[in-house]
Amino acid sequence: MSLFKPAEKPRTRLGRYRLLSPNAGVHVSALQLGGMSVGDKWADLGLGSLDKEGSFKLLDAYYDNGGNFIDTAGN
Repeated sequence: MSLFKPAEKPRTRLGRYRLLSPNAGVHVSALQLGGMSVGDKWADLGLGSLDKEGSFKLLDAYYDNGGNFIDTAGN
């Protein structure tokens, strides 16, 4: 086993990471997932309507396809 073996080719284009900031050195997916659609706490206001099971399915699918950048900022 080599310490310097090449990285595996990503399964999807979502797995091709870009440098977020040269000062931080963080690599993220080109497409971020907005956290406002996850959960149903704000469903009455029209700001998300996924139940717990649906939320986990969405997050799992995003991660399984290479996603690693989720926007969780609130106003």
